[in-house]
Amino acid sequence: MVDKRKASVLVDYGMPFEVKEFDIPTPGPGCLVVEIDVATVCGSDVHVWRGHLKGVLPINPPLILGHEMVGRIVAFGEGAELDTLGTPLALGDRVVWAHAPCGRCVECTVLHQAQLCRNRYIAYLNDCSVPPHFTGAFAQIGYIRSNAGRIRVPDDVDSGWASAGSCALRSVVKALKVAGPVGFTDSVVIQGAGPLGLFATAVLSTMGPRQIIVVGGPDDRLALAREWGATHTVSIDETPDPAARISAVREISGGGATLALELAGVSGAFAEGTELLRPFGRYVVMGTIGGGAQPVDVSRIVTKGLRITGSMSGEVGDYADAMAFLSRYRDRFNWDLMLGQRYSLDRLGEAMEAMLDMREIKPVIVP
Repeated sequence: MVDKRKASVLVDYGMPFEVKEFDIPTPGPGCLVVEIDVATVCGSDVHVWRGHLKGVLPINPPLILGHEMVGRIVAFGEGAELDTLGTPLALGDRVVWAHAPCGRCVECTVLHQAQLCRNRYIAYLNDCSVPPHFTGAFAQIGYIRSNAGRIRVPDDVDSGWASAGSCALRSVVKALKVAGPVGFTDSVVIQGAGPLGLFATAVLSTMGPRQIIVVGGPDDRLALAREWGATHTVSIDETPDPAARISAVREISGGGATLALELAGVSGAFAEGTELLRPFGRYVVMGTIGGGAQPVDVSRIVTKGLRITGSMSGEVGDYADAMAFLSRYRDRFNWDLMLGQRYSLDRLGEAMEAMLDMREIKPVIVP
């Protein structure tokens, strides 16, 4: 009799999740089978569940969502005994892992930006009704493909931290590499106080900029931003008028920020961000991955000489840097403050609602 394990399946957009059983796969060459130790909910999981990315990405149910997770190795495929950095792996070791790039397109081979691979295999966006079935994090088993990067989780990094860091933190690591050097004369504005904004605050606080100004809400998240290094916060609840927020940031920074990070992903954030910057400021846009067109005064970009760069996801090296950051600064930042309640697979819908309603920063799924 073939052994089976459970997964929480999205059978159709906006519908309740259904717990289903699938056969445990046998790992092929270079592949790993893991037991999911912990998974965390990302905002993009909520967007997929509600159908917001239909037409943006090639996704069709049935799906096992979830791409933030830590798995314990239970089976090796031939030649899979090392992680991407060459660290030996053993049964029971914990790993985080990336999507699987093709290794043959321009993005992979010339630009060396595998996270933008045009042919990448995004596991949780694939039909889970066919083998290897366990393509997403909200399951008891995970399947790591041969061309997917994988990083061993340091022993002193909690699985919940590593799971949250495997998406938001590694994306922030990538975005700050794209942004370029940050120094003691910089005033940095972070738009958004969700997981991206909070991790960005923590990382930037170790770089020593003159100011870190977080624009977002609600108040409990802004309080955490201040605990993690924000020098100033501007509440979107207390200051709902964009013009007033722009004025507040300009007053705090003495004319505008030198660097801004769009990590909010809400309509209007980009246009507002261009006004938060002083002339020749840098703007890294990462939070918006859908939602349609947004109006913006392009002349402001031109007349202020702004440098605008998009940043998407992160490469496997960014995963490694994220794990190293969690380890090095585990005594400086209480990473547990980002984690919410723990939910079983049959309560995934509740976790999604908690994320949607902003009652929790990172709901934790324990399958």
